[in-house]
Amino acid sequence: MATESTKITETTDSNTEGEQDETRDPKQLRESPVDEAVEGEGEDADASGEAADDDVLDTSVDTAPAGGFAAGAVAVVSAGLGLCSLTGTPLGDMLRARKELIGQIEANTGGAGGAGGDQIDAFYGAPWHTAAFMNGVFALAAVVIGGVLLALHAGRADTRPWVKAVALGGLVLGAIGLLVAGGMYFDLFASKPELPQRTG
Repeated sequence: MATESTKITETTDSNTEGEQDETRDPKQLRESPVDEAVEGEGEDADASGEAADDDVLDTSVDTAPAGGFAAGAVAVVSAGLGLCSLTGTPLGDMLRARKELIGQIEANTGGAGGAGGDQIDAFYGAPWHTAAFMNGVFALAAVVIGGVLLALHAGRADTRPWVKAVALGGLVLGAIGLLVAGGMYFDLFASKPELPQRTG
């Protein structure tokens, strides 16, 4: 009898524990300290992975090639000189005005010889050729600077495309400026004025 009562008591206790397990929240049954620890480690790993990725991205941005700061400045200078060779500069205008003034002084004081051709050359030819010479100097500087810059950075991958484009633009403008200055200096675009021949 004692054995049967003991079995009945154990069966009742096991049933009671089963009912208590069933009354627990299923979420609480799934979650355990081990699972929480694993999830915590996973979150830390994700966070560290994201931080590592951010570090890699930041490093790549910091180490990106600057494209040549000095090369860009030189390219802009070349383009500016090429443009000045076509439009003229205050320096060229000043030298041309100086030549005109010298021609007027020589004509008034008889320094030009009094001949009509000499006066025309003093009033027109010398100032015109001075302006052409100055424009040619600026054009030559643009061609040399742009050409050297393109030669140095033609095969370099770290040079930004706009630097090469601006340098090429300065080279082209300088070449055109050389042609225009040469035509002005040698009177290809317009001949020197001539006095009409006197009759009788």
